[in-house]
Amino acid sequence: MLSRGVHPKVASEILGHATVAITLDLYSHVTESMQTEAAKLMDETPAGPVPSGA
Repeated sequence: MLSRGVHPKVASEILGHATVAITLDLYSHVTESMQTEAAKLMDETPAGPVPSGA
């Protein structure tokens, strides 16, 4: 489910886990590919100027 974009909290509830932490602990291997995808997106996103006062 996580690899298909289902939010971890929703997956946790569907699977009947007491907490989302259990779901993430059990299925964190799935999120490795998601992290790789996110890193690629970050590499492709141009870094703009940091807004003043931020």
